[in-house]
Amino acid sequence: MTEALDTLRTAEAELNGLGPLPFPLPLGGAAPALAGAISGMKKGDWLVTGPRERVGAALRGCRVARLLDPATGARPYKLAPVSAAPGSRALHAVGLAMVSGPTLCVLGAASAASGAFHEALNLAGTLAPAVIFVLRMPAMPADAPVATQLGADPVALATAAGLQSWAVDDDETAVLDAVAAARTDGRPTLLLIR
Repeated sequence: MTEALDTLRTAEAELNGLGPLPFPLPLGGAAPALAGAISGMKKGDWLVTGPRERVGAALRGCRVARLLDPATGARPYKLAPVSAAPGSRALHAVGLAMVSGPTLCVLGAASAASGAFHEALNLAGTLAPAVIFVLRMPAMPADAPVATQLGADPVALATAAGLQSWAVDDDETAVLDAVAAARTDGRPTLLLIR
C-alpha cells in the first residue's frame, strides 16, 4: 500500500466514524483508483467528486471533519461541493476547467447513464477545457441494469465527442500515470477504469 492509499484509508475510517452526510459511504475497491487519480493532479487543480470520493481531499491536507457535509465543499483544498445529481458533476467540472484550468471529475456508472454526462462530453469536446473525467465502471452482476442504461461504451462516446479516451487498469499506479499524462497534455480526457 502506498502512502497516498494509506492516508486515504485512514481518512475514510475517520470520516465514516464521524457520521458523514447523508450516511457512511465506504470507498471499498475504489480507493486505489481514487488515490491514483488525485495524486496525478496538482494541489491547485479542482476536484469534482461524489459524496463517497470527497474523502480524497484528505490527500491535500484537508481535515476530515471538514468533509462531513458534502454540500459545503472545501474551497481552500479545491474540492467542489457535491451535486445531488451524479451526472451534473461532469457539467460542473467542464465549467470549472473553463475558468480555472485543470479539473479532475470522478464519476461512476450511474453518472454515465445520465443526460448531463453526455452533455458534458459534448461541451468538453467542443470547448476543449483541461478536464479529466475518471469513470470507474467495475464489473457488474449479470442482473445489473447497466446494459440497458448505456447504449455505447463510454470510451467510444467520449472519442466521438472529440475527447482523448482510453481504458485504464483499476490500479493506483496505472491511474496516477494516466491522470498525470492527461493533465500534462491539457486536452479533455476520459479515463475508463474497469
